[in-house]
Amino acid sequence: MTCLYVPPLPEAVGAARRWAAPLLPAQVRDPVVLVVSELVTNAVAADAAAGATEDNEVELVIDRAARYVALAVTDASDEPLPRTPATAPADQDCGRGLILLDALADDHGWNPRTSGGKCVWALFRCTPAQQCTTSTTERLECAHACA
Repeated sequence: MTCLYVPPLPEAVGAARRWAAPLLPAQVRDPVVLVVSELVTNAVAADAAAGATEDNEVELVIDRAARYVALAVTDASDEPLPRTPATAPADQDCGRGLILLDALADDHGWNPRTSGGKCVWALFRCTPAQQCTTSTTERLECAHACA
C-alpha cells in the first residue's frame, strides 16, 4: 500500500498523476492514471465546496500476486457519489468523470468515512482481457482502504 497526501488545490491533480504512474503495472497504467486524475479533481472540488483545508489521501494498493490495483481517494464531502449519468453534455467542461470511472474500472464505489467525508475507490484488474466479476474479497479489501 502506498499513500500520497495532496492539498485541496488544482495543482494536486498533476502531482497525483506523476506520483502514481511509475508505481503502476504497465497493463493498467493509463486507465488508473486517468481515474486518479478524475478522482483527485473531484476530491479537490468537493473540498473547496466544503471549505476543507486538510490534505486529500490518495492510496494505491498494488497486489501483483492477485493481479489487481486498488485506488482510493478521500474528500471532505459527506455527499454520496451520484449515479453515473448516461451521457455528458458536449458543451460542458465537466461531468465525464463518473462515465470514465464506469468505463475504465472493473469495479468501483464509495464509503463514508468515520471521521467525516467519503472515500471513492476503484479496482482494476491487471489482465484487462479477462472480463470476470470482482470477488467479494477484492471488494472488501478495496473498501477497507477507505476506512
